[in-house]
Amino acid sequence: MKTITEKTKISELIKENPESINAIASIAKPLEKLKNPILRKIMASRVTIAEAAKMGGATVEDFIRVLLPLDFHFEETISEKEIASVENKPEWLQKTTESEIDFYDVRPIIDNGADPLKEILHRFKETPSGKILCIINSFIPTPLIHLLKQEKAEDTFTENKSEKLFYTYFLKKEKQEKVVPTSSEEKLLMHNEESFGEIYSRFSPEQLCEIDVRALEMPGPMEAILSELEHLPEDHALYIHHKRVPVYLLEELADKEFEVHIYSVDEGNVKMLIFKK
Repeated sequence: MKTITEKTKISELIKENPESINAIASIAKPLEKLKNPILRKIMASRVTIAEAAKMGGATVEDFIRVLLPLDFHFEETISEKEIASVENKPEWLQKTTESEIDFYDVRPIIDNGADPLKEILHRFKETPSGKILCIINSFIPTPLIHLLKQEKAEDTFTENKSEKLFYTYFLKKEKQEKVVPTSSEEKLLMHNEESFGEIYSRFSPEQLCEIDVRALEMPGPMEAILSELEHLPEDHALYIHHKRVPVYLLEELADKEFEVHIYSVDEGNVKMLIFKK
């Protein structure tokens, strides 16, 4: 019997008992993403039971209900809500007035069945360096927090306003001057079959990490690719099978140290190679 708490990572549950995937997916529709191997890889290792419950609009008790039959034993801990109630706001947030913060309520977008990731990334891109964007949501946007903290956000803080109201603040990093600026054109190259093959042949099979995102719904492809790039070793390349040239992904990579090579084979079939410069 495996002892778990609300802070146990979803990946630990799956490792202990793969049947937990279907069990968790049955709790709420947003959690059905766990059935997709690529999205599961992104989400499971980063999200705890408590965080997943909030993402799915469910409760920790819902998770206990479906996990107990799988031989898991639940141990009570101090809830995240109790921790948040005594946690002080960081200094950067305390010294900022509300008028200086860009508040963005994404609940109407989600209520309409859409994913607000693209709009949030654009909004944060427009946020001046050293300023704050606040995302208002009915749950803690844990994957978004991990995504923005990779490079763009200096720090984050989530304020639990009520049971289903969370304010997540993102402090944008101050601009840092680059010693050798590189234009987007130098980092993005379009290829024919022959020239793409030449770039591909530079890497051994062991150096290629392959991912197929064609079956994923938006913004799944972008999330999956960014997650893979986060852990890509220096001398490796990410080989991607895509349905289209991902414009918003290219915008995200424009100010990062990645070289992007694209070969559009035919309609609905685009090959990409991305590696660190």
